[in-house]
Amino acid sequence: MSVISEPPPRSALQDSRIWLVRAYEAARKKIRDTDDVEAHAAFWLLGLLNNAAYVIMLAGANELSSGGAGLVYFWAEFPSILVKASGPYWFHHFSYKTRLWAVAVMMGLSYTIVALSSSLPVALIGVSIGSFQGGLGESSCLGLSALYDNRRAITFWSSGTGAAGVFGYSWVALLHTWGGMSLSATLLLANSTCLAWLAILHFLLRPPKAPQIQVDGHSKPDTRPDGMPSPEEAEEYNLEDGRSKLGRRSGQLSSASEDARISGDQERVRDRMHTMSTRERVRRTLALWPYMVPLLVVYFAEYTLQAGAWTAMGFPVEDKVARDHFYKVAGWLYQAGVFLSRSSGLLYQASRGVLWALPAVQMVLLLLFSLNAWWHFWYNGSLYILCLVVGLIGGGVYVNAFTLIGKEVDPAYREFSLTAASVADSVGITLADLAGVLLEGCLFRLNHLPGALFSC
Repeated sequence: MSVISEPPPRSALQDSRIWLVRAYEAARKKIRDTDDVEAHAAFWLLGLLNNAAYVIMLAGANELSSGGAGLVYFWAEFPSILVKASGPYWFHHFSYKTRLWAVAVMMGLSYTIVALSSSLPVALIGVSIGSFQGGLGESSCLGLSALYDNRRAITFWSSGTGAAGVFGYSWVALLHTWGGMSLSATLLLANSTCLAWLAILHFLLRPPKAPQIQVDGHSKPDTRPDGMPSPEEAEEYNLEDGRSKLGRRSGQLSSASEDARISGDQERVRDRMHTMSTRERVRRTLALWPYMVPLLVVYFAEYTLQAGAWTAMGFPVEDKVARDHFYKVAGWLYQAGVFLSRSSGLLYQASRGVLWALPAVQMVLLLLFSLNAWWHFWYNGSLYILCLVVGLIGGGVYVNAFTLIGKEVDPAYREFSLTAASVADSVGITLADLAGVLLEGCLFRLNHLPGALFSC
């Protein structure tokens, strides 16, 4: 009969060592969690301030160009397309710190030039600088999210951009419309957001954490107690060193987001962020069409709807005050829907099928609102519910398109892909500005309304 020996009792020294190890792991987790919270807050605030500049400009569009607000809308979007479309071919020559500092400088220049301008051409120069700033900020921050917990960073960035609509319109309403402050003073005061941007960049946004290290084919997490990269790794992941180097040593380093790993057989993509040829950059951008097409279509539909169909609706439609009231309420509900859905990235991840189905529904809503503005078959306050749905769909496509890129694209190309795909929504908005003018003119004519810039 065998005797099972009891394990020897642990000594006090062993117990203390176990306690120290557990305390160390708890402290390490707390440090990492604190860094996560600060990074998430930074992305949320950067999204808010970046897009608020665009919204504040558009909120004062009628005063900047009475009767020609379309010019303001065009120059508030077209330069953004240029920087987003060209960014993947030159961003890697400049550090994130340099680019985000440039965002703050252009934000301040935009507010100041428009506020002090005495003619429309000068004001449009300021608007154009603001548009370039918005495109640079969005594409850079989306690319930067690849160096953090990608899905969370994108969700918090998206949520902040969703809140920018409410923040921007509230800024103009509280200070200018209701507070009696001149539009120039309102814009000059908005320069405070530039200082807030720099404060977030320097004091809240911490460098990204060290990635997983591949050792003999197995993932070995960083073991530094402060949760930050080692000096060698910091060179790879530093916002200030001159460039992002995601993709370097890709056979050894992988992304920290979810279960994505850069395996040893992917050494062929080392240095790809910096050594890709122009042809390969174009090819990889075009390969993003499953994500970019839904973004373009959904933004085309919702902005055409706002610029066209909603301008010709009111209860009754003949009353300009009623039309203005419908447009304002619909706009606020749309912004609320955008904020809610852009904040949902951690709750739900859409598949490609759902990502493509949502823009199709948005196009149906565009058709429904357009026909309704003509025939008035659904003409009461319950229609506002659909305005909220339009915002929910638009925001949902935005956050899910970028989180899906983060999930499905090879981690070595994730940073490039997030940057390149950001141009899709701007193209959709610009096309919608043109289509909205045409739709508004036709609907105004069918309803015998004056005031349209174009008559079909």
